[in-house]
Amino acid sequence: MSVTLHERIQHQLLPRVSKPNRYIGNSLEASAKPLGSVDVRLLLAFPDAYEIGLSNLGIRILHHIVNNRADAAAEMTFAPWPDAEAEMRRLGIPLFSLDSHTPANEFEIIGFSLQYELQYTNVLNMLELSGIPLRSLDRDDSHALIIAGGAQAFSPEPMAEFIDAFVIGDGEEVIHRVLDVVKVAKFEKLPRRAMLRRLAHVPGVYVPSGYETHMNPEGWLVPRALPGYPERVLSTYTKELKAEYYPAMPLLPVGEITHDRLSVEVMRGCTRGCRFCQAGMINRPVREKPAQQVVEEVLRGLQGTGLEEVSLISLSTTDHTQIVDQVNALTDLLCPTRVQLSLPSTRPDNVPVEVAQRMAAQKKGSITLAPEAGSQRMRDVINKNHTEEELLNSVRTAAREGYTGAKLYFMCGLPTENDDDLRAILDLGFKAFQASREVGNRTFKITVSVSPHVPKPHTPFAWAEQVATSELNRRLGVLREAVKGKPITLKYRDAETSLLEGVFTRGDRRLCAVVEDAFRRGCRFDAWTEHLRYHTWLEVFRDHGLDPERYLVERSTDLEQPWDMVHSPVTKKFLVREKVRADKAGITDDCRLEDICFSCGVVDCNQRPWVKQPHAPLDLDLALASLPQPAYGRRGKRATATAGGVATSTRFRIRFEKGSAMRFISHLDLMRTWERALRRSGLPLAFTLGHHPHLKMGFGPPLPLGYRSRAEVFDLEFSRPPGVDLVERLDAVLPAGLRVLDARPILYKTPSVMSQLEGASYRVRFPASFLDEAGVRPEELLATLQRGTSELLAREHVLVRRVTENKVREFDARPSMAALQVSDDEKPAVVDMHLRFTMRAQARPDDVLSLMFPGLDPRTVDVERTELWAERGGDRFDPMQLLIVR
Repeated sequence: MSVTLHERIQHQLLPRVSKPNRYIGNSLEASAKPLGSVDVRLLLAFPDAYEIGLSNLGIRILHHIVNNRADAAAEMTFAPWPDAEAEMRRLGIPLFSLDSHTPANEFEIIGFSLQYELQYTNVLNMLELSGIPLRSLDRDDSHALIIAGGAQAFSPEPMAEFIDAFVIGDGEEVIHRVLDVVKVAKFEKLPRRAMLRRLAHVPGVYVPSGYETHMNPEGWLVPRALPGYPERVLSTYTKELKAEYYPAMPLLPVGEITHDRLSVEVMRGCTRGCRFCQAGMINRPVREKPAQQVVEEVLRGLQGTGLEEVSLISLSTTDHTQIVDQVNALTDLLCPTRVQLSLPSTRPDNVPVEVAQRMAAQKKGSITLAPEAGSQRMRDVINKNHTEEELLNSVRTAAREGYTGAKLYFMCGLPTENDDDLRAILDLGFKAFQASREVGNRTFKITVSVSPHVPKPHTPFAWAEQVATSELNRRLGVLREAVKGKPITLKYRDAETSLLEGVFTRGDRRLCAVVEDAFRRGCRFDAWTEHLRYHTWLEVFRDHGLDPERYLVERSTDLEQPWDMVHSPVTKKFLVREKVRADKAGITDDCRLEDICFSCGVVDCNQRPWVKQPHAPLDLDLALASLPQPAYGRRGKRATATAGGVATSTRFRIRFEKGSAMRFISHLDLMRTWERALRRSGLPLAFTLGHHPHLKMGFGPPLPLGYRSRAEVFDLEFSRPPGVDLVERLDAVLPAGLRVLDARPILYKTPSVMSQLEGASYRVRFPASFLDEAGVRPEELLATLQRGTSELLAREHVLVRRVTENKVREFDARPSMAALQVSDDEKPAVVDMHLRFTMRAQARPDDVLSLMFPGLDPRTVDVERTELWAERGGDRFDPMQLLIVR
């Protein structure tokens, strides 16, 4: 019988990797669209770890938009962590989608999101795992179209030989044009080259194969169009952040991700004009969502996810013209539910006092501010239009309102910077510390974080010299010396990473060979310090005859550069003008605040005084009325619904099943999943007091990763009697793989369920893959197991050697083994293990199996916890029976 890819992933790959939840894809609200029912299949690929990629709002938006089309489907995949990659290569498992575990090479399009220069080797690794040639020229009509978007698409040349087409700018509208071209090409059976030529004429799409490179006088390769291709590619932008672009119910991953909260975009773009900031330039013009839309998205998203935190995101959230209305409305609505509101992007000069007060009334955390430079001269150079006193006033406000500290972000290596400017960073940090003491906050902490400046294309500093590695290390030494004796914490990024960023962000097409060679030599996850092979990169540069430091030199504004093929929303003329002003430390005001147009070049700009339209006032009643009514399903009335004190009890014991779909979810992720399900349920939950409130619930003993169970249990407290059928209500909001089996009231003062239990029972089943690896035929399994259990139980001592990440521990597991029973209740055979919870010497099923099958990996068997129990007078009672056993 053939084994499907899904079965191989479940039974061979997932048991052997460190974080299997990265690869199971059981997100709540995930699309279940059959791939065979559509014309075009798109695999959205993020070349970083799952927890990083799924935190990206852009990939979620595209997933939603494409799946709303009747003729297309989108699924997701992420870069496999090194341990998973090794197992995939060993087992011959290709790169697959998370949604349906479909091989990547079965999609018509694979779209990479390039957000960071140090993700490039991961792109090549994912292509190779997909069985797709790395270079565009080596692909034929049978291979998927490889496209890429994101911030790094604005400087595409270092990846130009691997990507068939780059999508430049916002993707919400252009993705439809791309899908239409691919669909038509599929039905017309167009050759690959003809399809690429059509794509090249879609606004915002750059097809590198349609351009030859020429050497400019400075020695950089610049692309020039072949006949029939556009001379320049103008980036696209979405004129309006329509509600239809955002999923009504956001994806809710079962496992933890980096930004584990409800992220709601409130505006896109920025006109502050910081001269180092690429995002502020390439995302113009500013487009605000009305406060009405923001609040409705927040309420709908919380109703559908049960998340504990909401983040209003943008490049500068407090610049939104209705930010005070949004914060006031949301803090009032969210306070009773213990949901926190955060504003991750705030400027030192525009944090309204009312906003700071409302935010501080929640959890008292730290405030994040980005002065970027320590001296006023340097702030003028980079056009960071705020003063030292404005920053200190923001710190005073935060300290007065009860915040615990401030994180101040700066850069070093900026154009015209000197050592006095560096020392000014720490001086400003110390002044912020003193400002907090002035308002009486004696515990307020100041953390100064410094990042090296990397000149980015499409900014006024695009042509500036990047500080060499040796000089950057010297400047970091100046900072380390300046912080001595000051009551502040200094953090900084290393110079090695910034060198690689600087090379690739302004690099040319010669770097394609460097990226491929570094990949061949094992470079992966270069953005992660523990995986960066810096010396390998230097060896690759040397072997290709390239000096990476040369890519950091100053460039001429009069010459074409490798990135000039792409036309960002702002013109080169404007950027050069801003560079000249920076050299003179001149500032340029924010056109939104001054109602002055500085001719940055944005087409159809909606910020000019004669086109500005104010938003309608926020109508909170309308927002609440827009929420869909939850549907919890219908079942027959349960006989116990009002019996035995259920109608008056506020404490319940819940027994539930953790099925195969959830077996690779850790105990912490399981608790988080339950907490969010309870929030979605609409039940009257009880919370602890203090600034970090938690649900009043207590779980039974953790289930080892990879096991399933029909005996899990927790105690839950409500603020008042729930008055509903708990089994029905909870089942309606649980993800696949969790199911409530029973719910009973706790009528008397009862110890916690964890303290009551003394042991657990397990049933072990043996899949064919395990038997093959063990070299045991199915008909021999019963006898083999009987011999093994008899030998173990006959021993007076059973020594178990358990290896963890940090240490090796040995203990006698025999006292923990209450009973081991072999039977053929299920073919070919099973083992029922009854194991006591023995302090510091508790055996697990995998410990027992390791002794019975030395040298084999016990993680590939199927283990189910069948019962939790405590012994009373020689009898065993489960957690529900313990509620009535006195």
